[in-house]
Amino acid sequence: MTAKPNRIFVSHGPGETRCALVEDETVLEAVFIRDAEAQTGAVYAGQVTERAPGSADMFVDIGIAPHGLLETKGQKFTGGQLIAVEVVASARADKGHKLKIAALPANVSKPGLIQAAPHPVLVWWKAYGHTLDEVVVERARKAMTQLLGPDATVVESAANELTFAEIDEQIDAALEATVHLPGGGRVIFESTSALTAVDIDAGSSDIAQANSEAMSAIAQHMRLRNLAGHIVVDLIHTKGKMRFVEQLKELCASDPVDTRIMGLTPSGMIDIVRQRVRPSLAETLLNDETTAYRALRLAARELVVQRTARVELKVAPHVAALLNEKLKAALTEARDVAKGEIRITPETTFAANRIEVSA
Repeated sequence: MTAKPNRIFVSHGPGETRCALVEDETVLEAVFIRDAEAQTGAVYAGQVTERAPGSADMFVDIGIAPHGLLETKGQKFTGGQLIAVEVVASARADKGHKLKIAALPANVSKPGLIQAAPHPVLVWWKAYGHTLDEVVVERARKAMTQLLGPDATVVESAANELTFAEIDEQIDAALEATVHLPGGGRVIFESTSALTAVDIDAGSSDIAQANSEAMSAIAQHMRLRNLAGHIVVDLIHTKGKMRFVEQLKELCASDPVDTRIMGLTPSGMIDIVRQRVRPSLAETLLNDETTAYRALRLAARELVVQRTARVELKVAPHVAALLNEKLKAALTEARDVAKGEIRITPETTFAANRIEVSA
């Protein structure tokens, strides 16, 4: 089944741009561009630091923590050497950036960004421009038009009723383990460091219906959640399981990420391998950085709405530390865009995701 996305939504906030590819009112894919993080496809000048233990691969400092791992493929590098590398896969909670060697321009003499990663909106436009009706932005319409060219329809309000808030709701729902199926069944996703296990529960529907509806949900959510690596699907026991394997293959045919439906395991589970391009949606969003970026959006909006010169932003201490250190540039951007002062106050009694803004 071929996906036919017809809208792209782009929301820019301090230090972060949120992009969603949408078909009718369903979010197919979401990408978060964070200025303080290395994006897949970006090219950096970095310094070789040391050899990875028990390996010929090298750690490289590209200026954005943590250090990346470069597969040397027999090439020799020395500590302190300046080289160019491309980010093949962004850092995850338990692993650094995966890097590959790139060409170092002659005029580059110190670590830093050489070439930004391809903008996801441009990638989507090139892939789906023939089906896209419009690109909806909250602001910066002129910049988006310049990025995409004169043939793109860039607007600041959607032609249908879908809103940015409703897109956020779909993304938030994709962080939950359970997806409810139309016929009364459900699909449960559980990710570990080794694999993602997907379980199907028939609930009030019959087995064949639940398995079939689950294939549609799994194809959709592998892409939306950006699941990668080894994925196994535990079908409800029934005869003729191969028809569900074929159904899933057809549903995943339009997935731009290499997704291989390997077939059935000896125990009757569907075996899947999906290429890892960037961290999963959960790895991207379930962290203190997400709270910090949301806090900045709320504070900047309060400055503008209340037409005040100053607001106080209360957050948990570790979120405050992020805003004052790693995300300092985003804090500065929020102040500059909203034309006001944002005072960060750490509150020791606050839960990690609690935010309070007051004028």
